[in-house]
Order: sequence, then structure tokens, then C-alpha cells
Amino acid sequence: TSGMAPRKEAVASMDRNAALKMQQIFNEEVKKLQIVQKKINKLAEPRNSYMTQLAENEGVIKEMELLKESDKVYKLMGPVLVGQELDVAKRDVHNRISFFKKQLKNIDTQTKEYAKEQAEIRTKVQGMQQVMMKAQKEAVAAQLKAQQKAGQ
Repeated sequence: TSGMAPRKEAVASMDRNAALKMQQIFNEEVKKLQIVQKKINKLAEPRNSYMTQLAENEGVIKEMELLKESDKVYKLMGPVLVGQELDVAKRDVHNRISFFKKQLKNIDTQTKEYAKEQAEIRTKVQGMQQVMMKAQKEAVAAQLKAQQKAGQ
């Protein structure tokens, strides 16, 4: 127990400068947490867009699978419908599907990296909160003890 006493005293006797420094570091970590959250949120919009486009193109492929090789397929190019071979049209749609899946994979990878960073920062912030709360409780207890001593 003697090994713990100096640690307890060190926390209890956290001076004002140390407390201010810890508060400053805490605030910086909270800002980092907010920045990472914004990065995660920013990825949501393109992810939703790619998900929608992927679903649309997967629907197009299902429809194309119902066609016969002799059926005519048209592609919209600007304001004009242009005839296209079915196999070429299928290849183009499969390429788009592949592109959307690759983009979604990249976004998911980034999101996971940000989530990991966010968890690390959150753990650090929570640890700092606990230390600051403990120091505050001990300071209040010491102040009450000093007031009681002075009142005797």
C-alpha cells in the first residue's frame, strides 16, 4: 500500500498549472475527436450515392439477363439514344458495378480507419476525464478536511 500513497498524493496535490495543462490537452483531444467524426460523416454521402448507383446497375443487369441477343439495346448519350450491342452494354454495366464496389470498399476501409482512430481518442479522453474527476474529488475532500480542521 505504501507504493500507492505517493501516487494518490500526486493526484490529490495536482496544482493549478497541471490541472490547466491537463484541461488544455483534454480540449485538444476532444477537438481531434470532433474532426475524426466529421471525416466519418463526410464519407456517408458518397457511400450512399455509390450504394444507390450500385443497386440501380444491379437492377439493370437483371433486366438485361432477360433479353435475347437479338433484342435491341439503347444507351442514352446526352440527349440521344444510341444503339448498342447487348454484350457491350452488359460489359459496360458490369464495369460500372465493379467500379462502385471498389469505391465502396475504399470508403469502408477509410471509415474503419477513422473509427479505430476515434476509439483510441475516445479512450484517451475518458481516461483523462477520470483522472480529472478523481483529482477534483480529492481536492474538494482536502478542502473540506482543511475547513473542518480550521473550525475546531
